[in-house]
Amino acid sequence: MSSPSGKFVLKICVLTIIIAAFSAALFLSFLRDYYFKIFPFIVILIAVVTTIGHLWVIRASNQNTLKFTTAFMGSTTLKLIIYLFFMLICLWIDHSQTISFVLTFILLYIIFTVFEVIEILRYIKK
Repeated sequence: MSSPSGKFVLKICVLTIIIAAFSAALFLSFLRDYYFKIFPFIVILIAVVTTIGHLWVIRASNQNTLKFTTAFMGSTTLKLIIYLFFMLICLWIDHSQTISFVLTFILLYIIFTVFEVIEILRYIKK
């Protein structure tokens, strides 16, 4: 996996496993009352959408700066729309743990977004 895309997929898989392990430890001990059944799907959704968006941006950056900018903005917009719809559907189905659901989603979004931006900046510097 020497390609930038392969390296990113490997890194995001490792990040996802670390988050899942850390979250499992927290939800099995301190935050037992705040666990919700859809949590694993949130982690998987954000990881998959982040990976697809990142690969789109990397492919566009190989063409020219204008396409990179368009792809980055488009990727960010599409991700936010997908996440918003996912959150609305989940909260419409079960709104018993709204606060913990939203805070967890936002925290995961921030973690994966910071990771993606760092990786994009590393790639562009090369």
